[in-house]
Amino acid sequence: MRRIAIVSSVLFILAHVVATAQNPPAAAIAVHSEIVRVRSQIQASGSDDQRAALLQRVDRADSALKAQHAYLALYLLEAAYEAAGATAFTTSANVHTPADFVRKWTALGAPKPHRQTARPVPAGVDAVAEAAEDRGRATYQASRPYAEDSGTDAGLYYLGESYAAINYAAFVRSATWPDAGRRPPFRRIAPEIAAFDREITTTYEKMARADHPTYIRASAALKQARSLDDHGAREGALFQYLLSRYLFAPLRGPAGADATQERIAAARATLPPGEDHTIAELFLQLADEGASSGNADLRRGASAVIEDLIPAYRAAIVPEATTTTAGANPNAAVTITLARWPFT
Repeated sequence: MRRIAIVSSVLFILAHVVATAQNPPAAAIAVHSEIVRVRSQIQASGSDDQRAALLQRVDRADSALKAQHAYLALYLLEAAYEAAGATAFTTSANVHTPADFVRKWTALGAPKPHRQTARPVPAGVDAVAEAAEDRGRATYQASRPYAEDSGTDAGLYYLGESYAAINYAAFVRSATWPDAGRRPPFRRIAPEIAAFDREITTTYEKMARADHPTYIRASAALKQARSLDDHGAREGALFQYLLSRYLFAPLRGPAGADATQERIAAARATLPPGEDHTIAELFLQLADEGASSGNADLRRGASAVIEDLIPAYRAAIVPEATTTTAGANPNAAVTITLARWPFT
């Protein structure tokens, strides 16, 4: 009887692991197919420098998928997917002069999200899609002045990228994802965005010039978080807000402690049970990747997920009336814009 009980327990645990795996077969097949397609497309085009950076990103996405980190794979694949799409568009657009560009830009119009009847997807998938759609619309508007300032080819690339972003959003929503549970009460996070904006702006005023690129990336993500929050895209806003905190982590100094699998598991266990926490899970998967990485920034990011992002996530899903930031003035933030292009 004891042996039967042990075997039954093992089978139950295995069934639970399979049922709750973050990489369901149908979604895994769809994502893997795109990884293969995008890798092939990049290998066939682009400069050597661009190709190497994008292929590295694709390889990270592939490794994440093999580790059953499907949400992380979606995040990592996006940049390469959009770059490949933009390059293909630039090659086939038959645009050679500024006048050609204006005609093409006008004829295409702003890209619109694909509104096919879609099956429900986890919050983390919605978050990635909402952020891509928001960037697509903004990049289209920026492509025309970019063509005027930096040349027709540059503007054409931006134009192609704007449509590739919209297509990526449609792709991630089209895969068959498992039910992730009831969504938490996502709300506007304007006070949190404003408070963090003040923090990073204060840090910017004191930082070394060598740290400016890190600030710019974090500031760009936070700027998009504000745009998404203003448009009511709650999942995308929360994702970009947390991403900004993640990107900014190296400028906050050393972590309190290194990330370990035990610490990551403990952070995961603090999330309220029975709810869709796939936005947080995406960052926990980043922590899983970073904890075993030889890259110092990824290791610092892994610690930041545990020490900063998961607490920030939990605070952001608490109803607004009970948050300690309810009295913050979102208009008190100072915004530094270092370039005219979207979210920088």
